[in-house]
Amino acid sequence: MSNEEINFKDLNDLELDKLKDIYVESRSKNMSEDDLRNFFRISIEDQIKGTVGNQEEKEAWLEMKEYFKDDFQDKILIVRKGNQVDLLTPEEEELEKRKNLLEKRRNEKDSMSEDMW
Repeated sequence: MSNEEINFKDLNDLELDKLKDIYVESRSKNMSEDDLRNFFRISIEDQIKGTVGNQEEKEAWLEMKEYFKDDFQDKILIVRKGNQVDLLTPEEEELEKRKNLLEKRRNEKDSMSEDMW
């Protein structure tokens, strides 16, 4: 085997897993912050936007819902209004959030008034 190149078939499963661990560790340590962000962006885009079928779409939906938590409904409203979340500045996003909260409180107050009579 000295003149032949070793390939993956020459390693057993445990050895191959260890080699993969070494690769992942080394590769991640040597990436810059920008490289890591770009890699993550590509990975998450593939995972979320590359969904096929109802089950994968449901999983992506649940992941987004868990990430946005209380802001999830606000994000849906923004999208349904035709706005892009990325185009809003942090100040505009905060203003939109406050408007939605005020509207929600008004609706709750109105429904409480109706319930009392």
